[in-house]
Amino acid sequence: MRRVPMTHAFAPGVVMPFLAKLVSVLFFSAPLYAQLTDLQPGRNFPQAVNAFGVKRSENIDVADIDNDGDYDVGVANGGDGAAAGNELYLNQGGASGGTLGEFVRVTTTHWAEHTIDTSRDIEFVDFESDGDLDVFITNRGVVTNGGEVSRAYSNRGGLQKGTIGALRDSTDSFWGTLVSVPPTDEVGTADGSGPFRNFSCDCDFADLDDDGHLDLFFSSYGPNINGTRDSRIFLNNGAGTFDEHWPWVEPGADIRIHTLDVELVDLDGDFDIDLFGSSRDSQSRVYRNNLYASPGTTALFTDMTQSALIDTGAGLNGSNTYETEFGDVDGDGDFDLWMLNYDGGGGGNLDRILANNGDFTFTKRSDWIDSDPDVDENEIDFFDFDSDGDLDTFVANYLGVNWIYTNSLLNGGASPALFHRNGQAGSLATWPELPASGNSNQSLDADLADMDNDGDPDILLSNENQDNRYYENVLGVPDTFAPTFQLLSVQLDKDDGSDTVIHAQIRDNAPFYVTAFYDAKLFYSVSGGQERCVRMASQGSMQFRAVIPGEHVGTIAYRVEVTDDNGNTGVSSTTMYAQSGGTPGGWQSLSCGTLGTNGIPQLEGSGELTGGTPTRYVLRGAAPSAFAVLFVSLSSTPAPFKQGTLYPFPALSLLTRVTDAGGLDHVSFTWPGIGLLPSGSTLFAQYGVNDAAHPSGASLSNGVLATVP
Repeated sequence: MRRVPMTHAFAPGVVMPFLAKLVSVLFFSAPLYAQLTDLQPGRNFPQAVNAFGVKRSENIDVADIDNDGDYDVGVANGGDGAAAGNELYLNQGGASGGTLGEFVRVTTTHWAEHTIDTSRDIEFVDFESDGDLDVFITNRGVVTNGGEVSRAYSNRGGLQKGTIGALRDSTDSFWGTLVSVPPTDEVGTADGSGPFRNFSCDCDFADLDDDGHLDLFFSSYGPNINGTRDSRIFLNNGAGTFDEHWPWVEPGADIRIHTLDVELVDLDGDFDIDLFGSSRDSQSRVYRNNLYASPGTTALFTDMTQSALIDTGAGLNGSNTYETEFGDVDGDGDFDLWMLNYDGGGGGNLDRILANNGDFTFTKRSDWIDSDPDVDENEIDFFDFDSDGDLDTFVANYLGVNWIYTNSLLNGGASPALFHRNGQAGSLATWPELPASGNSNQSLDADLADMDNDGDPDILLSNENQDNRYYENVLGVPDTFAPTFQLLSVQLDKDDGSDTVIHAQIRDNAPFYVTAFYDAKLFYSVSGGQERCVRMASQGSMQFRAVIPGEHVGTIAYRVEVTDDNGNTGVSSTTMYAQSGGTPGGWQSLSCGTLGTNGIPQLEGSGELTGGTPTRYVLRGAAPSAFAVLFVSLSSTPAPFKQGTLYPFPALSLLTRVTDAGGLDHVSFTWPGIGLLPSGSTLFAQYGVNDAAHPSGASLSNGVLATVP
């Protein structure tokens, strides 16, 4: 499998390198430009609303936990203070029937099982791959209790067949086989499996071994952040159990670091996901994933810190590097890194951008950030507050005022600085954006997402023992920039009948944790036949994955479509390869289906398709106790239906059904005798389900095609 760089609507491998050089010439070599344009004059964020409680709130995260089309909010509490309960808030739009951008605490009703911990991080992630978002909580612990267990909570929708958005404690089944964890740290029987105590700040999920399931990098900074504990990797077995992969890095590499933040990101454009760990009291570390960069290497990762950072002069020269954030800030296609408090001067808290050179080395840019206040900042996020197409930044400041920096890449250009602090006298971005009050807290974290579905990003802020805030973007304009394609797999002709994995890596003017929820689809056809759809899974690092079955024989043509939160769709170019050696299967999935209460309903068919043998259709993940229709046809002319595509059209029969309390239904019958449906005959099937969670009032399952052998 090869890879090619792409831009939206252009041929691969040509435009992006040209644009990168053009950007460099225009914006980093030109004379200083005049004042940047204020695209929305006045304060975009005029008021801070107290929306998410008052505790020592270390982390705040957004996700649509009830699958109703709006972002909900989770807050991790405790951290370096006393143990505290975490919180869950539902957005009152969608299924809640209220006002978008207003939030109600539902911890008592939806998260009654959660424990009281010293939590540092909350992650929404579908670790069970059942169409709804689960929750992982990273806990710190203290020296006296030997650390705490980090906990997992399963969404009761999907496989659990319960209330979507409600959580149950699944910690015991989440943690699988342990290899390097000392028995004294295990909780329970100390038999080399299950939960264990540790000291951690940040844990992130991504598909590290490219098997289609999200894995876990579990960082540890040790008691009192002394860097005496190993950080570890746990691989998802596909059912939501995580087994330790050890050793994960080559012998002698330093994995006992003061890691406060982890970034899982493809830094060299080879479709495997690398690792960057910021470090409060020592040099930040970068590890290369060897899966595709160096196939055959014994260890999954190699420590590249020396050659990538230190040898290039991009090493640490400051203190308190609490966080790193990745994004393509200069428009050249690769991911750069914004490092908080990474360089000396004054109090030693100057931010720096590590510009990605494209060859797993980085250049420290001391001139890309204008008017850095040299104070103790805690967290940074990229977002496009003015919807001009580039990545601006929000910085949560532990000691003082929070800041927005305007990116000048697509807004007039400036040399040498790329980012300009808003509201700063003498800056090219003198206009204020954030509220005059409620913006000077001991801020620990922020998330940026469109919480009221009006097309522009809003700000959520967590603070230390002060009100957690919601800043609504009231002057923003809707985002009209579609995702673009930076990398797309190019498959060579093949004759082994194996499945073909397709990767698509996008760029967009949004943070990576928002792009992870985009709707990504792979469309393919065989020898000019009917186009089929496969929903792509997010792998992290703005990357998506899907599989074209190897059973197809002929010329395979494929393309990818990715739609952002505002309905902007990017479409890749079409790529083709010849496939032979496969044996056509009896059952094939045709379409992606549409999102409903319990995710996307999944239809599976089974049976030998020979006369007199049992045949079965099974529907899972549909709305519970809902009226449903099973559409069946002998041919297919796909037709628009309920904001999706109906494949069994014109329908031969309509079978009315009602799903059970878990959203399940099944239909069994005996395959007709030989002669009624001769070899090569086809039977198409698809469910439609009444579902208030979908804007049309109904969701569609994937379509299924049965071919008589």
